[in-house]
Amino acid sequence: MTERFNPVILPADLRRESILQAKFRPEGYLEALDRETLWYDAFWSEGRVTVIGPPLNNLRGAFRQAEVRLDGRPVKLWRMRRYKRHFVAQFLAETAPERIAVTLQGWTGEGAVARAAPELFDGLNSALYVNKNNDLEWLKDHAAWHKQEHGLQALAVVDNMSTAYRAEEIAAALAPVGLARIEVLRAPFKYGPMGLKPYRRTEKYMQTALFNVMRLRFFGAARAVLSCDVDELILRRGARGVFDAAQASRIGFVQVPGFWVHAAAGSEGPWRHGDHLYAHQPPRPSPPKFCVVPSGPLGGCSWDIHGFERLPFLRSRVHKDFVFMHCRGVSTAWKSSGRLTMPRDTVINDEVAAAMARMPQR
Repeated sequence: MTERFNPVILPADLRRESILQAKFRPEGYLEALDRETLWYDAFWSEGRVTVIGPPLNNLRGAFRQAEVRLDGRPVKLWRMRRYKRHFVAQFLAETAPERIAVTLQGWTGEGAVARAAPELFDGLNSALYVNKNNDLEWLKDHAAWHKQEHGLQALAVVDNMSTAYRAEEIAAALAPVGLARIEVLRAPFKYGPMGLKPYRRTEKYMQTALFNVMRLRFFGAARAVLSCDVDELILRRGARGVFDAAQASRIGFVQVPGFWVHAAAGSEGPWRHGDHLYAHQPPRPSPPKFCVVPSGPLGGCSWDIHGFERLPFLRSRVHKDFVFMHCRGVSTAWKSSGRLTMPRDTVINDEVAAAMARMPQR
Protein backbone atom coordinates (compact mmCIF):
# COMPACT_ATOMS: atom_id res chain seq x y z
CA MET A 1 0.00 0.00 0.00
CA THR A 2 2.31 2.66 -1.29
CA GLU A 3 0.32 4.57 -3.91
CA ARG A 4 -1.69 7.78 -3.60
CA PHE A 5 -3.59 10.21 -5.78
CA ASN A 6 -2.02 13.54 -6.75
CA PRO A 7 -4.70 16.25 -6.86
CA VAL A 8 -4.59 19.97 -7.55
CA ILE A 9 -7.10 22.01 -5.51
CA LEU A 10 -8.58 25.31 -6.67
CA PRO A 11 -8.46 28.44 -4.47
CA ALA A 12 -11.52 29.78 -2.66
CA ASP A 13 -12.22 32.43 -5.31
CA LEU A 14 -12.13 29.99 -8.23
CA ARG A 15 -14.78 27.31 -8.24
CA ARG A 16 -16.48 24.82 -10.55
CA GLU A 17 -20.13 25.70 -11.08
CA SER A 18 -23.02 23.25 -11.21
CA ILE A 19 -24.54 22.57 -14.60
CA LEU A 20 -27.98 21.88 -13.09
CA GLN A 21 -30.74 24.40 -12.78
CA ALA A 22 -31.51 25.36 -9.19
CA LYS A 23 -34.87 23.53 -9.27
CA PHE A 24 -33.02 20.20 -9.60
CA ARG A 25 -30.65 20.89 -6.68
CA PRO A 26 -32.07 19.90 -3.27
CA GLU A 27 -30.90 21.49 -0.02
CA GLY A 28 -27.20 20.93 0.59
CA TYR A 29 -26.50 20.11 -3.05
CA LEU A 30 -23.80 22.71 -3.68
CA GLU A 31 -22.06 21.86 -0.41
CA ALA A 32 -21.79 18.22 -1.54
CA LEU A 33 -20.66 19.11 -5.07
CA ASP A 34 -16.92 18.90 -5.72
CA ARG A 35 -16.36 22.48 -6.83
CA GLU A 36 -12.75 22.74 -5.67
CA THR A 37 -10.83 19.77 -7.15
CA LEU A 38 -9.28 20.75 -10.49
CA TRP A 39 -8.02 17.21 -11.03
CA TYR A 40 -7.84 14.07 -8.91
CA ASP A 41 -4.59 12.65 -10.20
CA ALA A 42 -1.64 13.24 -12.53
CA PHE A 43 0.63 10.48 -13.78
CA TRP A 44 3.19 9.79 -16.52
CA SER A 45 3.26 6.82 -18.87
CA GLU A 46 4.75 6.16 -22.30
CA GLY A 47 5.69 9.75 -23.10
CA ARG A 48 2.54 11.42 -21.78
CA VAL A 49 1.39 13.07 -18.57
CA THR A 50 -2.29 12.39 -17.96
CA VAL A 51 -4.52 14.36 -15.61
CA ILE A 52 -8.04 13.20 -14.75
CA GLY A 53 -10.59 15.29 -12.92
CA PRO A 54 -14.26 16.20 -12.60
CA PRO A 55 -15.86 17.90 -15.62
CA LEU A 56 -14.49 21.40 -15.95
CA ASN A 57 -17.89 23.02 -16.60
CA ASN A 58 -17.39 26.81 -16.45
CA LEU A 59 -13.59 26.37 -16.24
CA ARG A 60 -13.23 24.52 -19.54
CA GLY A 61 -12.29 27.53 -21.65
CA ALA A 62 -9.80 28.78 -19.07
CA PHE A 63 -8.22 25.34 -18.79
CA ARG A 64 -7.75 25.06 -22.55
CA GLN A 65 -5.92 28.40 -22.49
CA ALA A 66 -3.97 27.66 -19.29
CA GLU A 67 -0.20 27.73 -19.02
CA VAL A 68 1.06 24.29 -18.00
CA ARG A 69 4.62 23.48 -16.93
CA LEU A 70 6.26 20.15 -16.24
CA ASP A 71 9.21 20.63 -13.88
CA GLY A 72 9.20 24.27 -14.97
CA ARG A 73 9.16 23.52 -18.71
CA PRO A 74 6.17 24.90 -20.67
CA VAL A 75 4.06 22.32 -22.49
CA LYS A 76 1.00 22.49 -24.72
CA LEU A 77 -2.21 20.57 -24.24
CA TRP A 78 -1.89 17.57 -26.52
CA ARG A 79 -5.30 15.95 -26.16
CA MET A 80 -8.41 16.39 -24.03
CA ARG A 81 -11.45 14.14 -23.85
CA ARG A 82 -14.73 15.06 -22.17
CA TYR A 83 -17.01 12.49 -20.57
CA LYS A 84 -20.22 12.72 -18.56
CA ARG A 85 -18.55 12.74 -15.16
CA HIS A 86 -14.85 13.35 -15.80
CA PHE A 87 -12.29 14.73 -18.22
CA VAL A 88 -8.92 13.36 -19.34
CA ALA A 89 -6.18 15.75 -20.49
CA GLN A 90 -2.73 14.74 -21.75
CA PHE A 91 0.57 16.53 -22.26
CA LEU A 92 3.61 15.17 -24.11
CA ALA A 93 6.72 14.48 -22.02
CA GLU A 94 9.59 12.26 -23.16
CA THR A 95 10.70 11.61 -19.59
CA ALA A 96 8.75 11.42 -16.36
CA PRO A 97 8.48 14.79 -14.58
CA GLU A 98 8.08 15.14 -10.84
CA ARG A 99 5.81 18.21 -10.76
CA ILE A 100 3.08 19.81 -12.83
CA ALA A 101 1.98 23.45 -12.51
CA VAL A 102 -1.04 25.10 -14.09
CA THR A 103 -1.85 28.81 -14.34
CA LEU A 104 -5.37 29.91 -15.20
CA GLN A 105 -7.27 33.12 -14.55
CA GLY A 106 -4.30 34.55 -12.67
CA TRP A 107 -3.94 31.66 -10.24
CA THR A 108 -1.21 29.01 -10.23
CA GLY A 109 -1.63 25.55 -8.73
CA GLU A 110 0.97 22.82 -8.50
CA GLY A 111 0.97 19.10 -7.79
CA ALA A 112 2.99 15.93 -8.00
CA VAL A 113 3.17 13.63 -11.01
CA ALA A 114 3.28 9.89 -10.31
CA ARG A 115 4.48 7.19 -12.65
CA ALA A 116 1.89 4.76 -13.92
CA ALA A 117 2.35 1.38 -12.23
CA PRO A 118 0.73 -1.37 -14.34
CA GLU A 119 3.26 -3.83 -12.93
CA LEU A 120 1.36 -3.86 -9.62
CA PHE A 121 -1.48 -5.88 -11.16
CA ASP A 122 0.43 -7.50 -14.02
CA GLY A 123 -1.27 -10.74 -15.04
CA LEU A 124 -3.57 -10.79 -12.00
CA ASN A 125 -7.31 -11.34 -11.69
CA SER A 126 -8.14 -8.02 -10.04
CA ALA A 127 -11.14 -6.27 -8.48
CA LEU A 128 -11.95 -2.65 -7.72
CA TYR A 129 -14.45 -0.80 -5.54
CA VAL A 130 -14.97 2.42 -3.59
CA ASN A 131 -15.25 2.06 0.19
CA LYS A 132 -16.35 4.30 3.04
CA ASN A 133 -16.76 3.00 6.60
CA ASN A 134 -17.95 -0.42 5.52
CA ASP A 135 -17.53 -3.12 8.15
CA LEU A 136 -14.12 -4.72 7.67
CA GLU A 137 -15.76 -8.15 7.99
CA TRP A 138 -17.75 -7.31 4.86
CA LEU A 139 -14.56 -6.50 2.98
CA LYS A 140 -12.98 -9.79 4.05
CA ASP A 141 -16.06 -11.84 3.14
CA HIS A 142 -16.28 -10.15 -0.26
CA ALA A 143 -12.62 -10.82 -1.08
CA ALA A 144 -12.68 -14.39 0.23
CA TRP A 145 -15.79 -15.21 -1.81
CA HIS A 146 -14.37 -13.94 -5.08
CA LYS A 147 -11.05 -15.66 -4.43
CA GLN A 148 -12.77 -18.99 -3.79
CA GLU A 149 -15.42 -18.80 -6.50
CA HIS A 150 -13.59 -16.89 -9.26
CA GLY A 151 -9.87 -16.94 -8.58
CA LEU A 152 -9.50 -13.33 -7.42
CA GLN A 153 -5.81 -12.53 -6.93
CA ALA A 154 -5.60 -8.77 -6.38
CA LEU A 155 -7.77 -6.01 -4.99
CA ALA A 156 -7.71 -2.20 -5.20
CA VAL A 157 -9.77 -0.34 -2.59
CA VAL A 158 -10.42 3.35 -3.16
CA ASP A 159 -11.17 4.58 0.35
CA ASN A 160 -13.29 7.73 0.37
CA MET A 161 -12.37 9.33 3.70
CA SER A 162 -13.43 6.54 6.06
CA THR A 163 -13.61 7.68 9.68
CA ALA A 164 -14.09 4.24 11.25
CA TYR A 165 -10.51 3.14 10.51
CA ARG A 166 -7.33 4.10 8.70
CA ALA A 167 -6.30 2.90 5.26
CA GLU A 168 -3.59 0.74 6.86
CA GLU A 169 -6.25 -1.10 8.84
CA ILE A 170 -8.10 -2.01 5.65
CA ALA A 171 -4.99 -3.64 4.22
CA ALA A 172 -4.29 -5.43 7.49
CA ALA A 173 -7.85 -6.76 7.70
CA LEU A 174 -7.71 -8.10 4.13
CA ALA A 175 -4.26 -9.68 4.49
CA PRO A 176 -5.53 -13.04 5.89
CA VAL A 177 -7.55 -13.62 2.70
CA GLY A 178 -4.24 -14.38 0.99
CA LEU A 179 -4.41 -12.23 -2.13
CA ALA A 180 -1.22 -11.60 -4.08
CA ARG A 181 -1.75 -7.82 -4.10
CA ILE A 182 -3.79 -5.39 -2.00
CA GLU A 183 -3.67 -1.66 -2.69
CA VAL A 184 -5.65 0.86 -0.65
CA LEU A 185 -5.69 4.39 -2.02
CA ARG A 186 -7.13 7.18 0.08
CA ALA A 187 -9.48 9.46 -1.86
CA PRO A 188 -9.96 12.70 0.13
CA PHE A 189 -12.61 14.04 -2.24
CA LYS A 190 -16.33 14.73 -2.13
CA TYR A 191 -18.30 11.77 -3.46
CA GLY A 192 -20.86 14.09 -5.01
CA PRO A 193 -24.50 15.12 -4.51
CA MET A 194 -27.74 13.47 -5.51
CA GLY A 195 -29.79 15.66 -7.82
CA LEU A 196 -33.51 15.44 -8.36
CA LYS A 197 -34.84 13.27 -11.17
CA PRO A 198 -33.80 12.96 -13.94
CA TYR A 199 -30.40 14.23 -12.74
CA ARG A 200 -29.73 11.99 -9.77
CA ARG A 201 -26.20 10.99 -10.82
CA THR A 202 -25.25 13.84 -13.12
CA GLU A 203 -22.70 15.49 -10.81
CA LYS A 204 -21.56 12.50 -8.75
CA TYR A 205 -18.11 12.77 -10.25
CA MET A 206 -15.64 10.99 -8.00
CA GLN A 207 -16.34 7.30 -8.52
CA THR A 208 -16.40 7.33 -12.31
CA ALA A 209 -13.35 9.58 -12.54
CA LEU A 210 -11.27 7.51 -10.13
CA PHE A 211 -12.28 4.28 -11.85
CA ASN A 212 -10.66 5.72 -14.95
CA VAL A 213 -7.59 6.83 -13.02
CA MET A 214 -7.24 3.23 -11.87
CA ARG A 215 -7.84 1.93 -15.40
CA LEU A 216 -5.15 4.08 -16.98
CA ARG A 217 -2.61 4.23 -14.17
CA PHE A 218 -2.70 0.75 -12.62
CA PHE A 219 -4.73 -1.85 -14.50
CA GLY A 220 -3.30 -1.84 -18.01
CA ALA A 221 -1.51 -5.19 -17.58
CA ALA A 222 -4.08 -6.92 -15.34
CA ARG A 223 -5.43 -10.23 -16.62
CA ALA A 224 -8.97 -8.96 -16.04
CA VAL A 225 -10.64 -6.42 -13.74
CA LEU A 226 -13.96 -6.86 -11.94
CA SER A 227 -16.05 -3.85 -10.94
CA CYS A 228 -18.16 -5.13 -8.06
CA ASP A 229 -19.15 -3.31 -4.85
CA VAL A 230 -18.69 -4.66 -1.33
CA ASP A 231 -22.39 -5.55 -1.07
CA GLU A 232 -22.34 -7.56 -4.31
CA LEU A 233 -21.25 -11.16 -4.77
CA ILE A 234 -20.84 -12.64 -8.26
CA LEU A 235 -22.58 -16.03 -8.47
CA ARG A 236 -21.36 -18.44 -11.14
CA ARG A 237 -23.82 -20.81 -12.74
CA GLY A 238 -21.18 -22.77 -14.64
CA ALA A 239 -17.73 -24.18 -14.02
CA ARG A 240 -15.86 -21.10 -15.18
CA GLY A 241 -15.19 -18.01 -13.05
CA VAL A 242 -15.89 -14.48 -14.19
CA PHE A 243 -12.23 -13.63 -14.91
CA ASP A 244 -11.82 -16.70 -17.11
CA ALA A 245 -15.07 -15.85 -18.87
CA ALA A 246 -13.83 -12.34 -19.63
CA GLN A 247 -10.61 -13.80 -21.01
CA ALA A 248 -12.57 -16.23 -23.17
CA SER A 249 -14.91 -13.55 -24.49
CA ARG A 250 -14.28 -12.38 -28.03
CA ILE A 251 -14.44 -8.77 -26.86
CA GLY A 252 -12.75 -9.34 -23.50
CA PHE A 253 -15.82 -8.30 -21.55
CA VAL A 254 -18.49 -9.87 -19.36
CA GLN A 255 -21.54 -7.95 -18.14
CA VAL A 256 -23.23 -9.47 -15.09
CA PRO A 257 -26.91 -8.88 -14.25
CA GLY A 258 -27.90 -8.63 -10.61
CA PHE A 259 -30.82 -8.98 -8.25
CA TRP A 260 -31.53 -7.94 -4.66
CA VAL A 261 -31.28 -10.44 -1.83
CA HIS A 262 -32.39 -9.86 1.75
CA ALA A 263 -32.01 -11.11 5.28
CA ALA A 264 -35.06 -12.56 7.05
CA ALA A 265 -37.97 -10.18 7.55
CA GLY A 266 -38.05 -8.84 11.06
CA SER A 267 -34.42 -9.69 11.74
CA GLU A 268 -32.05 -7.06 13.04
CA GLY A 269 -28.55 -6.25 11.89
CA PRO A 270 -25.73 -6.04 11.61
CA TRP A 271 -25.90 -8.63 8.87
CA ARG A 272 -23.24 -10.28 6.75
CA HIS A 273 -23.50 -11.50 3.18
CA GLY A 274 -24.33 -15.05 4.30
CA ASP A 275 -27.50 -13.87 6.07
CA HIS A 276 -29.05 -12.85 2.75
CA LEU A 277 -31.04 -15.93 1.72
CA TYR A 278 -34.30 -14.25 0.67
CA ALA A 279 -35.53 -12.63 -2.51
CA HIS A 280 -38.77 -11.43 -4.04
CA GLN A 281 -40.63 -13.64 -6.48
CA PRO A 282 -39.55 -12.88 -9.13
CA PRO A 283 -36.29 -11.35 -7.88
CA ARG A 284 -36.00 -7.58 -8.24
CA PRO A 285 -33.19 -6.60 -10.61
CA SER A 286 -30.16 -4.46 -9.89
CA PRO A 287 -28.15 -2.61 -12.58
CA PRO A 288 -25.34 -4.75 -14.06
CA LYS A 289 -21.66 -4.82 -13.16
CA PHE A 290 -18.79 -5.95 -15.37
CA CYS A 291 -15.46 -7.67 -15.78
CA VAL A 292 -13.09 -6.53 -18.54
CA VAL A 293 -9.72 -7.45 -19.97
CA PRO A 294 -7.79 -4.13 -20.08
CA SER A 295 -5.59 -5.30 -22.95
CA GLY A 296 -8.59 -6.54 -24.94
CA PRO A 297 -10.63 -4.90 -27.71
CA LEU A 298 -12.49 -2.65 -25.23
CA GLY A 299 -9.41 -1.74 -23.20
CA GLY A 300 -9.40 1.86 -24.41
CA CYS A 301 -13.05 2.52 -23.47
CA SER A 302 -13.98 4.73 -20.53
CA TRP A 303 -15.38 2.89 -17.51
CA ASP A 304 -18.60 3.89 -15.83
CA ILE A 305 -20.26 2.38 -12.76
CA HIS A 306 -22.37 -0.13 -14.66
CA GLY A 307 -20.37 -0.62 -17.84
CA PHE A 308 -18.78 1.57 -20.49
CA GLU A 309 -19.60 5.10 -21.42
CA ARG A 310 -20.60 5.65 -25.07
CA LEU A 311 -21.23 1.96 -25.83
CA PRO A 312 -25.02 1.67 -25.51
CA PHE A 313 -25.18 -1.48 -27.64
CA LEU A 314 -23.58 -3.43 -24.75
CA ARG A 315 -26.27 -2.58 -22.19
CA SER A 316 -28.45 -5.57 -23.00
CA ARG A 317 -25.53 -7.99 -23.43
CA VAL A 318 -25.38 -10.00 -20.19
CA HIS A 319 -23.66 -13.32 -19.60
CA LYS A 320 -26.01 -16.24 -18.90
CA ASP A 321 -23.51 -18.01 -16.62
CA PHE A 322 -23.31 -15.24 -14.02
CA VAL A 323 -25.52 -13.14 -11.80
CA PHE A 324 -24.67 -11.04 -8.78
CA MET A 325 -26.43 -11.05 -5.43
CA HIS A 326 -26.96 -7.51 -4.16
CA CYS A 327 -27.10 -7.83 -0.38
CA ARG A 328 -29.49 -5.27 1.08
CA GLY A 329 -28.18 -5.34 4.64
CA VAL A 330 -24.49 -5.08 3.76
CA SER A 331 -24.68 -1.31 3.92
CA THR A 332 -24.00 1.69 6.13
CA ALA A 333 -27.31 3.10 4.81
CA TRP A 334 -25.55 6.22 3.61
CA LYS A 335 -28.15 6.74 0.92
CA SER A 336 -31.24 5.83 2.93
CA SER A 337 -31.95 4.40 6.39
CA GLY A 338 -34.80 2.39 4.85
CA ARG A 339 -32.28 0.01 3.34
CA LEU A 340 -31.73 -1.54 6.78
CA THR A 341 -35.38 -2.62 7.08
CA MET A 342 -35.93 -6.03 5.52
CA PRO A 343 -39.05 -6.45 3.37
CA ARG A 344 -41.65 -9.01 4.43
CA ASP A 345 -42.79 -10.20 1.00
CA THR A 346 -39.73 -12.36 0.30
CA VAL A 347 -39.06 -16.09 0.31
CA ILE A 348 -35.92 -18.19 0.60
CA ASN A 349 -34.25 -18.40 -2.79
CA ASP A 350 -32.82 -21.90 -3.23
CA GLU A 351 -30.02 -20.80 -5.58
CA VAL A 352 -28.95 -18.04 -3.21
CA ALA A 353 -29.14 -20.31 -0.17
CA ALA A 354 -26.97 -22.91 -1.88
CA ALA A 355 -24.45 -20.21 -2.80
CA MET A 356 -24.34 -18.68 0.66
CA ALA A 357 -23.72 -22.13 2.13
CA ARG A 358 -20.39 -22.03 0.28
CA MET A 359 -19.28 -18.78 1.93
CA PRO A 360 -15.72 -19.25 3.16
CA GLN A 361 -15.67 -19.82 6.91
CA ARG A 362 -13.20 -17.82 8.94
